[in-house]
Amino acid sequence: MGQYVVNESEGRYQFNLCASNGHVAISSIVYPSRHDAERGIEDLRREAPNANIEDGTEKDFERVPAPKFRIYQDLDGEYFFAFIDASGEDLALSHKYSEKESMLRRIERVMAECDSSVAMG
Repeated sequence: MGQYVVNESEGRYQFNLCASNGHVAISSIVYPSRHDAERGIEDLRREAPNANIEDGTEKDFERVPAPKFRIYQDLDGEYFFAFIDASGEDLALSHKYSEKESMLRRIERVMAECDSSVAMG
């Protein structure tokens, strides 16, 4: 099982979901309080296991309702995804991947390990 690591810097908080292999699976937006960051973790735990996947890299892709993982491709051809919560807000972003299949495996890992425990970084 993975673990959420909550980090604080200058009174602002961010969490990473670290997969069981130690790699950061997804990083949250920056929150103004630890309480808000913990609420973001709870949203991810509750919504990610059954979230839709919207592939924004496909021509004429179909928009799907949130919560969802939305796939992007940057101008350098690298893939990344955002987790968008049920209210339609970006909650977290992934790192970039050169291969789409690697990024899709990371989405699967987030879905499988989102119920992990929390540690303070």
